Amino acid sequence: MKPANILIVEDDADINTLLTTILGKQGYKITAAFSGSEARLCLQNNQFQLILLDLMLPGLTGEKIIEEI
Repeated sequence: MKPANILIVEDDADINTLLTTILGKQGYKITAAFSGSEARLCLQNNQFQLILLDLMLPGLTGEKIIEEI
């Protein structure tokens, strides 16, 4: 079975790294984004089964990304 593809959108590098490490060790395929604009690009180029999204992001807010999804 193919592992779930997860997008982590978190501008705090420590939290982003922690989530990426923990979920990666569980076998998930992780894509990390550090801003709303970067998340938008990831969403345009990939499909994700789960998105962990911070609401307060530089550039494009998490709320705006939710509206676009």
